[in-house]
Amino acid sequence: MKKNIHPQVYTDTVVTCVCGNTFTTISTLKNITVEICSNCHPFYTGQQKFVDTEGRIDKFNKKMKEAQAKKESAKPGKSKKARDVKNQQAPKVSLKELLKEAKKEEEKE
Repeated sequence: MKKNIHPQVYTDTVVTCVCGNTFTTISTLKNITVEICSNCHPFYTGQQKFVDTEGRIDKFNKKMKEAQAKKESAKPGKSKKARDVKNQQAPKVSLKELLKEAKKEEEKE
């Protein structure tokens, strides 16, 4: 093995969690701080816990509120009016009725 290329290994590294749990392990770092450990992780505790370090939930809720406000402020009457005008111009006729009318026109000619 080459000398002076390997990092120093600490056998008494202290790992500290946000929940207050601490334990020792072997690492190349002297002290380690973590956000979740086996004492507070939902998989091990069976309790649901939201970890929102970047504000993702807040961003999502903000986008949902903006979308709802935009949807409410949109003018719903335009599309409904256009649909009503279209229905007035062309009455609903079944295919069977159209074929009967076409046969009558052929017989007349």
